[in-house]
Amino acid sequence: MDELDRLLAQTLHGAAERAPSDSGLLSGVHGRARRYRRRRIATTLAAGAAVLAIGVPAAVVLGTRPDASAPPPLEAVPTQSASVASPSPAASAPASTSAPASSPPALSLVPGYTAPTFPYTLPATDGMKAPVASMDSGNLVAFFEAIDIRHHSDTTVTVSSRKPAFTGAATEAPQTVRGHGGTLRTVDVKPAKQLILYWPESTTRWIALATDDTYTPQQVVALANALTPASIPVAPPFTLDLSPSGLATDTVSESTIGFGAGFRVVLYKRRALTAANQTVGSYKAQLTRDAHGVTLDVDVTDWSATLRVSVAAGRTISDADLLRFAAGVHILNRSNPADW
Repeated sequence: MDELDRLLAQTLHGAAERAPSDSGLLSGVHGRARRYRRRRIATTLAAGAAVLAIGVPAAVVLGTRPDASAPPPLEAVPTQSASVASPSPAASAPASTSAPASSPPALSLVPGYTAPTFPYTLPATDGMKAPVASMDSGNLVAFFEAIDIRHHSDTTVTVSSRKPAFTGAATEAPQTVRGHGGTLRTVDVKPAKQLILYWPESTTRWIALATDDTYTPQQVVALANALTPASIPVAPPFTLDLSPSGLATDTVSESTIGFGAGFRVVLYKRRALTAANQTVGSYKAQLTRDAHGVTLDVDVTDWSATLRVSVAAGRTISDADLLRFAAGVHILNRSNPADW
């Protein structure tokens, strides 16, 4: 044995004496595995607590998590016990319990806008004005204003896809209306009792005629029987160069045009902008995005009003399209700004 062999033998012999026993080696492996597992659980819980604390929506969290195909960090991989067989990669991957987050449907704009129409009218009478039609939460409404209040009363006719719902005390009596079984509801209030006659015109349409006791119950039924088909335009407060594709109008009033899925255009009494960051034509505007959706407030100074275009969180629209839509809103003289 030469000098090199002798030194090598001494080194190996010393290392063997310092090596742990078989049981000590296995305990070390298990200890390190437990430390890795505790560290991994603590990291996961801390990340979850951070999400809860700052209120990040689950869809955002899912949308920004790492690619599942990428290998996990080395520290997150547990070391298996020597007494347990290592599973296959497919078996070791945890089953996903949540579906991939889907983005809200995007809105697109199409040229033009057509207001809805009211489908009935009453015979023209000297003591009544021509009807004014509007739309409220999907219900079409026609208001017939009385000029001669000695012989006539204001009358409102509402067309809906569902049976009317009422609250408060009233007396109800069955009536036959236009060949259908209806109900006359009498509310005893001052200065005049309120009379509401409602009935199912078809399986998909309900009509309610509301007036007061200037008319007798028989005259109220006669008014309902006198309704004839018509096409009365619902007068909007604005003209629109563009409208959201696929969304039906559900509200039209002196201040508002509303579409399904939370797309609304409202003219409010003027409120100063807090942080103008856009322009629409010659007007300053403020565009805001938050958890509730997106709003664009336009300071229409010559109307002393604020035009608000809003889209609820269930839909998405680009800033450019929102500004383009607002630029195509033309306020009409019949508009009446609403209170906030």
